[in-house]
Amino acid sequence: MKLRISLILVALLVGLMGFAQVHSDTLTVMTFNLHAGRDASLEQIGLFIKQYHPDFVALQEVDQNTHRANCPEQNNRDFITELAYYSGMQGLFGPTIKFSGGHYGIGLLSRHQFVAVRNLKLPNPNPKMEQRGVLEGTFVLPDGDTIVMACTHFEAFDSVCRAAQTQFVERHFAHATHPTILAGDFNAPPSDMVIRQLTAQWADCTVADPTFSTKKPKDKIDYIFARPQSSWRTIRSQVIPVVMSDHFPVIATLVVTRE
Repeated sequence: MKLRISLILVALLVGLMGFAQVHSDTLTVMTFNLHAGRDASLEQIGLFIKQYHPDFVALQEVDQNTHRANCPEQNNRDFITELAYYSGMQGLFGPTIKFSGGHYGIGLLSRHQFVAVRNLKLPNPNPKMEQRGVLEGTFVLPDGDTIVMACTHFEAFDSVCRAAQTQFVERHFAHATHPTILAGDFNAPPSDMVIRQLTAQWADCTVADPTFSTKKPKDKIDYIFARPQSSWRTIRSQVIPVVMSDHFPVIATLVVTRE
């Protein structure tokens, strides 16, 4: 009898230890194509982001020290540095091309400490198209757990390029050792082969509402994806109907669970 009771206690203890090793975090993630700052000031955009208290923000069409004739008020501005200041977050910039005296690309804002960053070039089968990229950060959350947050901006005008970029993303993240979020402007609606391929492995954490354009909302092309699918649950998501770009920002509150 004593041996049986002892074995039961050991089993209970092992079970409790296993239960204690399951962690979950709630994260708020936003993605926003800035239209190179043509429609709002950096202060307006940064303060807008701040009011939603996101953990991470994926940004596309980000300038650094460019000189655009169609938005001279943004000339010689470091978008990520200023947006980080106004939002109260850390900023990371991933240049993809040299443009108009400076650089143009994608960026991340984060409330959490990064321990590694990579700015990767996406395949570009058509050299007439713009070079695209993935900005990937590894971040440590307050409880010590680690996740990967990545931002991308797929090709808009060439489906062959988008297909190659999708294949690259699939291969690159196939063996990720941490829960991963990939957010950005994918320039493809949910019915497109690119999105169907991604959602075979990634959870789409966004609502079906259109994100483009703000003048005539028609297409959903901005997404927040997460993998592995079994680790993520979407609490809520919305497209925010604010006109500060030609895209609406998208936000989602997610729970990630891992053992």
